[in-house]
Amino acid sequence: MNKKQTVTIVHDNNIYDRSYIEITKRYHDINVVDVKSLSAKDFKQSLLFILQVDLTNPKTILALKEKMSTTEGAKMPTLFLLNDFTRREIVQASILGASDYIAYPCPDDYFITIIGNLTSQAVEKAWEKLSHIQEMALKVSLKTMEDTFKNAITGNDISQEDIKHSCDMIIQATEKDGLTDWMNAIRLHHNYTYRHSMMVCGYLVSFGLHLGVKNTDLQLLSLGGVMHDIGKSLVPLHLLDKPAKLTSEEWVIMKQHPGNAQGIMKEGEWDPLLIDMATHHHEKLDGDGYPHGLKGSEISDLTRMTAIADVFSGLTDKRSYKAAMSAEKAINIMLSMSGHLDIDLVKAFQPIVIT
Repeated sequence: MNKKQTVTIVHDNNIYDRSYIEITKRYHDINVVDVKSLSAKDFKQSLLFILQVDLTNPKTILALKEKMSTTEGAKMPTLFLLNDFTRREIVQASILGASDYIAYPCPDDYFITIIGNLTSQAVEKAWEKLSHIQEMALKVSLKTMEDTFKNAITGNDISQEDIKHSCDMIIQATEKDGLTDWMNAIRLHHNYTYRHSMMVCGYLVSFGLHLGVKNTDLQLLSLGGVMHDIGKSLVPLHLLDKPAKLTSEEWVIMKQHPGNAQGIMKEGEWDPLLIDMATHHHEKLDGDGYPHGLKGSEISDLTRMTAIADVFSGLTDKRSYKAAMSAEKAINIMLSMSGHLDIDLVKAFQPIVIT
């Protein structure tokens, strides 16, 4: 079910500031290649090319022209990092088919925004292989997700109707065309929080369909998946995007997100069942979870299902500090988590993700 999110870095062995490579690693696998060694394989496996080369060197320009003029090269989103940002560099980058170009070094947040926009464009092209209903469900739900988090951050009203509409589209798409293509497309999105929430939603919808839950509960599962991490909208961005494991002090802040969700959703008068799913998906059956130390029967079935989807998504998604885990390995780990997860439900979830 995993699909690579490789960004290819093209260089010419000159000495430049390359701190952007570590930034890019936070979000994507990377492939670093010399301009003379660029091959068709590099085009096939990549979402984006970042080129940091001397655009005043005729040999470099000629080598790039040969590669970028191919069918694959013409379709590839490309970001040129310009050293001096002269008119000559800008013109040459444009001739070579640049999707965008920036002066580098530049502020990290600006660079992150640029590569996010370009990889999102590449992802949307990849969506063309989806069915029409899958593609529309993805576009609508990701836009709704973005609006929802922005409104939560600014304290504006969150549109429950918009979210319900997008969740209905997700349910229809999953009923008609299944889960696999949907998940492959979502995994390409650059924003981990959005990606994770959408994946949890997809798993919960498929889980509900597998168990034969009624329509009302199916909508609750989809809404719970989308909203389960809304509390992270109030967590500082540098913690959400940190390219390493959190310190114990940072974890104290991160663990506030279920309580944040409870406050946001109570203010918006959400269904109490949805508030419960967002507030308690980190509780454990043995009472050792957070934020309220619930145990056993105090944890609802919908919340238990949310916890399973949340853990599975976390284990199988790639982060900058860990590789993606296979579905089989993730399920085996989860089957050993009897003090945390409902093992009977984990067993019921297993055939959904291992095919």
